[in-house]
Amino acid sequence: MVSKIVEPPVLISKVLTFVLAVSIVVLATLVFTLVKMAPLNRPEIFFLFTPSGHFTNMVIIPMVPDETNERMLDTYKKGFIREYIISRNTLYAGTNIGITRDNWAKTVEPWSSKQVWDDFVKTKLYKQYQFSNKSQSVSCSVNFSNTNNTPAVLDLRNDTYDVNFVWICKDENSGRQTQPKNYKIRIRIQSVLDKQVVKDLEKLRDNPLGIQVVEYSVQNDKGDPLDSI
Repeated sequence: MVSKIVEPPVLISKVLTFVLAVSIVVLATLVFTLVKMAPLNRPEIFFLFTPSGHFTNMVIIPMVPDETNERMLDTYKKGFIREYIISRNTLYAGTNIGITRDNWAKTVEPWSSKQVWDDFVKTKLYKQYQFSNKSQSVSCSVNFSNTNNTPAVLDLRNDTYDVNFVWICKDENSGRQTQPKNYKIRIRIQSVLDKQVVKDLEKLRDNPLGIQVVEYSVQNDKGDPLDSI
């Protein structure tokens, strides 16, 4: 009786088929796992609680998710808007114009929607401070007209806010100060984390909720402050 002998090409073919089948199973498992992990593409807030008293060799730190606190969230949004307006409208003169440019590049641009940013870069003072190599003599500051320095809520459902502030500018060369101007800005914000994955970790550190200004309009027919000089 002649025993069956498996030819080398047939053996190699069977081995490759087995390896391919295993690879497909592993790949399918990996894809399934990544799909289940999809919610991790947005930040979740946790609080760490450590035991009081003396330090021990082993410390157990329970991690619990924070339940939504509407008051804290509203405070965060108002603080975000306040910092946005300050970064957008504060101008530094002399050798400090680099601070103005940094505020625009690191705060105003990433915190603005494309349309809001496109409107911003068309303003007179943006062009003057961004593209001129000359030292600028004009400095401007933002003072909020309401007592608690936070924006007033116009429409909480749509995250729309009315912000009143006083804008004062000064020519550092002549010492002449412009007449203070009162502005009312309407701002609407929204989170973009559900629409896009933020890949830059630094952006999440500065703006963990991924909020952007999607509407920025002057309500008292004065035009953008950065176009007024």
